[in-house]
Amino acid sequence: MPKIYLPAAMVAAAFCMTATAAHAQAIKPPAPMRTFSAAEVAAVEMPDTAFEATPADVETYDKYFYFHRDGTDFDTAFNDLSECDAVSSGINYYLGGDSAMSSYYIQQYGLAGAAGSVIGSAIADAIFGSAERRRVRRINMRNCMGFKGYDRYGMEKERWQAFHFEEGFGRVKDEKRDAYLMKQARVASGPKPKGEVLPR
Repeated sequence: MPKIYLPAAMVAAAFCMTATAAHAQAIKPPAPMRTFSAAEVAAVEMPDTAFEATPADVETYDKYFYFHRDGTDFDTAFNDLSECDAVSSGINYYLGGDSAMSSYYIQQYGLAGAAGSVIGSAIADAIFGSAERRRVRRINMRNCMGFKGYDRYGMEKERWQAFHFEEGFGRVKDEKRDAYLMKQARVASGPKPKGEVLPR
């Protein structure tokens, strides 16, 4: 029987169709938007963001910052923060997201953590370490929240730590995570900050 050779273009097209199908299957519908009662929102402590910035504070604004968007309600802010938190720290490192899902969010939000979807998590740990994970998450949060139209403001480290968390090799538990995100949502949906808007 004579051998049949498929043209390279046909092979490439078949590969692309398979990859596209896998990509489509990987993208799952977003979770339903979480809503809060007025009493639940009122129970969330409003963080203190007022401070006199020093030159040392300004030098660390790439690490310590928060978000705000005019005309945004608490529910929307919380869900935006939760989504950006999930795609910034979860897909590549902690939640086992596949390469197709990671590629989607990289294209959507310009995320910086692509290495985690290509390199195994244990290898990424050895190469990059927890400090690099924190840096990547910060960049991804900036890109994601900036894409959603939020402004970024610098913050003094001590005040920042009162309503933010950082992760290295382990993941902050969901209950504690939500408590921090709810405080961030109070700020993101609250009065417009008086400080300078930083580059996204």
